[in-house]
Amino acid sequence: MFYLFIVKSVLKSKNYKLSVGYIGKLKCDFIARSNYDNYYYIQVSKDITNKDIEEREYRPFYIIKELYPRYLFTMDMLLQKRDGINHVNIVDFIYNNKNL
Repeated sequence: MFYLFIVKSVLKSKNYKLSVGYIGKLKCDFIARSNYDNYYYIQVSKDITNKDIEEREYRPFYIIKELYPRYLFTMDMLLQKRDGINHVNIVDFIYNNKNL
C-alpha cells in the first residue's frame, strides 16, 4: 500500500490524471492519462520475487485489449523484460525524474 501511495503521489505531481481500472474482477492499480489521448496502465508492488505475486501483478495486463503502454513499478533491482511491459524500479523513476 505504501508503494502504491508513493507512485500515485509522484504521478500526480507530474500532472497525470489517475483512475482505478477494473477489468472484470481484476483490478489495474492505475490508469494514468497525460493528455486527452495518452493513456498508461500501471501496476505497483513492493516486489515480484514470489511467483504468485508476479502472476497477480502481470495478469491484468494480459486481459486489457487496448495497446496503450503498460508499467509495473516495483522495488526490484533486477528488472524483467516481459511481453512489452515496462518493469520500472520506483526509486530510479523518482530519483531520475522520469516520465511515463
